[in-house]
Amino acid sequence: MRCGYCVAQKETIERMRPHQMWDSVNIMALAAAIANLNDPDQVTNGQRLNSEAKAFVTGELDKMGYKQIPSQANFIMIDMKRPVVPLIQALKQRNVQVGRLFPALPNHMRVTIGKKNEMESFLSAFRQVAA
Repeated sequence: MRCGYCVAQKETIERMRPHQMWDSVNIMALAAAIANLNDPDQVTNGQRLNSEAKAFVTGELDKMGYKQIPSQANFIMIDMKRPVVPLIQALKQRNVQVGRLFPALPNHMRVTIGKKNEMESFLSAFRQVAA
């Protein structure tokens, strides 16, 4: 489920308005967005859970000898020291989706930080394909 928004100057919004799709967000996504906006602890809790999951996965990758580009975002770029396309495909065969190839970084794998149990699943599959 996704529900996004845009913050921009009025002139930019006016140029974007003709391309706006009013029916592209489903009712469940809107309900979830409203609930999140009404929960004052949601952002703090989300940041904490994200930080914990990120620390967990980067710690495990460090133990395996895989370096990552420092990141303040909700994803990491892992230096695989080899082309990542075969690894991305092997993970997909194990029902683990990672980010697309970044042409400027053909040896780096983009991994979005999820819940801890999702990161455990990622690491399990990663250990199999990266060996």
